[in-house]
Amino acid sequence: MPQCHQAVVDVGELKMPVPQENRLAGQEMATLVVRSVGGRHREIARALESVGRSSYRPLEVVLVYQGTDEGYLEYLRGLGTLVPSIEYRVAHNPTNEDQRARNLNLGIAVAKGRYVGFLDDDDALEPDHLERLVTVLQNTGRTWAYAQTVLKKENEQFEVIQETTPFVRKSFSLKALWTENFIPIHSFLIDRTRLHDELREEPFNEALTRSEDWDFLIRLGFYHEPAVIEAFTCSYYVSTAPRNSNLSLTRPKTQTEQDLQNKRMWDRSKEIVEGTKEGLLSRFYWARDYFVTAVAPLAAPSAEAPRATKNRLYRRVVLGIIRRLERTV
Repeated sequence: MPQCHQAVVDVGELKMPVPQENRLAGQEMATLVVRSVGGRHREIARALESVGRSSYRPLEVVLVYQGTDEGYLEYLRGLGTLVPSIEYRVAHNPTNEDQRARNLNLGIAVAKGRYVGFLDDDDALEPDHLERLVTVLQNTGRTWAYAQTVLKKENEQFEVIQETTPFVRKSFSLKALWTENFIPIHSFLIDRTRLHDELREEPFNEALTRSEDWDFLIRLGFYHEPAVIEAFTCSYYVSTAPRNSNLSLTRPKTQTEQDLQNKRMWDRSKEIVEGTKEGLLSRFYWARDYFVTAVAPLAAPSAEAPRATKNRLYRRVVLGIIRRLERTV
């Protein structure tokens, strides 16, 4: 069996940004940043086994464990046998606070690959997932690409009882992404040599405890048009047992204090995401009406602002820019 390279990285004090030479070492390598929060032995093993079957090489796995359970940390360190011929490293964020966005940034910071993707412990990839995404990135010159995801509902015995495809859209639409996230975090891959500067230093907003992937995707889609693969190459598992990373999908009907706290976190995260949208639109006042379904209209621009509605030629130019932002693959 090929040698499995393993290392342990303590990233608790790691600072951003990461030097350029570290971020881009190994130009053709792909890195998967895998998140684990503990207590999900079977799920994380399933996720890593799917990575081990990947047809793409060279491949690196950076598993970021958030938690203080030393026994579980040792368990994770021993899972390198599930990913033979893949460089496997465990990074430890020793906190019990919800730092899911920081965990992603920490993984990116120590990643060696040119191509970077993500995986939670309730996800799984098909063997050709990465190969397809890297190929389309190379063929199109795009900065990112995504494939389609199957949502699999399973019972407490890990038996799949239902499969659906709720994330499928006819094509990519920035306007649609503005109102809802239909791109699961493990379905896309980034070529970070092409990333806009504003997405390089701290890609994920660490103030977020929910919707960190949506916030990032809004900014990513704003600056870069993706390539889209119609094939289903990944799975997202939700369980009838209370063990999912997205608790809103399986929460009980009776509200508890945990449910109320979860709702407060969602509400706070929504405010932050709306702030992200406002920050992007503040640079392009003419785009506000286009995204009116997601962002509440603001006060009318001052008298000094250009009035595109009174200038037909200017309006045509503006609409042309919008269409280019919204063009489909």
